[in-house]
Amino acid sequence: MDMQHSSDKKKLIIATTWEYLLRTGLSNASIGDLCREAKLAQSSLYYWFENKDDIWISAGRHGLSKVVDALFTFTLNHTDNIRKYFDTLLDEVEKYKYELRLAIQITTSPIFGARMRDKSKDFRLLYEKYAEKIMDIFECTHHQAEVFIYSIIAFVIDYAIWDDAEKTQMLLENLYDRIIDTLYTK
Repeated sequence: MDMQHSSDKKKLIIATTWEYLLRTGLSNASIGDLCREAKLAQSSLYYWFENKDDIWISAGRHGLSKVVDALFTFTLNHTDNIRKYFDTLLDEVEKYKYELRLAIQITTSPIFGARMRDKSKDFRLLYEKYAEKIMDIFECTHHQAEVFIYSIIAFVIDYAIWDDAEKTQMLLENLYDRIIDTLYTK
């Protein structure tokens, strides 16, 4: 089997596993059911992954990556109208709330958490890339871009967990006010 086909096959299994976990939930997931749904033999699944934990963690990382990419793309697409961004961010997050909850569950799990976090350390590098873009767009410092990014991440996670739009919007408004103050006091 050539390397490209091998890589594509593993990516397909990971994406399929993520969709399976979204439907069943982590606590109800089983390798047997996943293999039946994906029409895979368990032995072939273990060709691609070390063990069951590796399968769930790989799927969790995939799902988290999809959500992070979508939300950062949304952010960058709204830099021309920052007010609209802050007004519509929670509507966008709502589309991914269940996926975020599942990714948070895997990331904070006593069984999978440490390995999931270890496998996802490169997200910080991704955040750095976005920080560079934010710095260019808003002509701000690296520190200011990081505060923006990590504040948004914290607010998104808080909203995904607690589902309290009013409190999260209050936090977003505070961040918006700080950004506007910074932009206009240059």
